[in-house]
Amino acid sequence: MKKVIFALVLLMLAAGIVAQESKVKQKFIEETRVEAPVFIGLIDSDKTSQQAFTQHLQNELAYLSEFDYLTDEGIVAVDFIVEKDGSVSNLTVSNSVSRTLDDAVLSIIRESDNMWQAGKVNGEVSSMEKTVFVKFDIPGNESHNELAANYLKIAIRQLYAINAIEARYLTADKKMKKCQRKTNSAQRYLTKAEQYRPNDLSITYWQARTYELQGNNEMKQQKLDQYLELARHDIIEKSLNDDVLLAIITLN
Repeated sequence: MKKVIFALVLLMLAAGIVAQESKVKQKFIEETRVEAPVFIGLIDSDKTSQQAFTQHLQNELAYLSEFDYLTDEGIVAVDFIVEKDGSVSNLTVSNSVSRTLDDAVLSIIRESDNMWQAGKVNGEVSSMEKTVFVKFDIPGNESHNELAANYLKIAIRQLYAINAIEARYLTADKKMKKCQRKTNSAQRYLTKAEQYRPNDLSITYWQARTYELQGNNEMKQQKLDQYLELARHDIIEKSLNDDVLLAIITLN
């Protein structure tokens, strides 16, 4: 019953907040003219064309496909700010695959410093946040959506198993230890699912649920806030022609 109540409260809360804010934000969007930052690349005397940043990423990261030892795959997400002068700052990996792949993407974004034309709000140059997604894919493996769904299912099964543990005739100490193992296992599988499908509402919800079972109220609230933000963004994004920066790198 607690599980059902948690789900209903979460979804009702999200729906209420989104319904209240969407009209206000929609009006703001309609009254505000936003021009996103544009990647202009390297410009020299022989070449003045504009190169898409996703293509730039794919070109610069193509060397990784030559390394047979790279067996990790998933989506690296990096948040950063394009400043008024076209420089980049505040680089943060918001979804990690591996240290090697994360660092490779960070390196290319750092090297794009001063290769951007700053964004504008109502005609005025402004610093803006951007997010870059780089999908690393190994041919022959299951799709990222399938991998994420499989890990999510395993995580949910781990959490449902807690109900059976609580119904068994065990000492309180043994129950607690068994439940901790299940929630820790669920958290690991959810992290793997997120590696392949970042910013997913279902994964974020179950992460919040897991933290609640672990008694980690701070992280539970953080995931609830993320859930609500994702729900808001999903609605508002439909009103914007926002360019999604996604590069795809195929690993051998």
